[in-house]
Amino acid sequence: MPSEQLDLNQMTGLSLRLRVLLAGALLLVAAISAARPSGAELDLQAEQRFQLALEAQAARDYRAMLDHLRQAAVEGHAEAQEMLGMVLMTGPALYGTAVKADRCEAGEWMRRAAVQGSETAKVQLTFLNRLRTAPGGKLACG
Repeated sequence: MPSEQLDLNQMTGLSLRLRVLLAGALLLVAAISAARPSGAELDLQAEQRFQLALEAQAARDYRAMLDHLRQAAVEGHAEAQEMLGMVLMTGPALYGTAVKADRCEAGEWMRRAAVQGSETAKVQLTFLNRLRTAPGGKLACG
């Protein structure tokens, strides 16, 4: 009987140590996950990048806005594609020196958004095509 009691006590102690060890490991993993560098945006989804672009626009950080828009647009976010096209179409007129106007690239993003069903992109694409056929816009895109 004392041998069985000793085995039970050893098992209980071992079980308790194992639980404490497991809890410590979980806390360590949680701490490491929380301490990821602030620049680690690899896990962001396109919608989150688009929202960051809107926040950057509101803060008048147009370079960051452009970066977030491009990332979201490349990932296939239709609203980001549409907005990126409009931003590139207006360029410095609305966004200062942070954004250069580029009708050709604007047209590419508008086309991508239009393929996804954006009515605004379709209208803007029509407008861009009219600009390109104007005397000053003929050589704009190859």
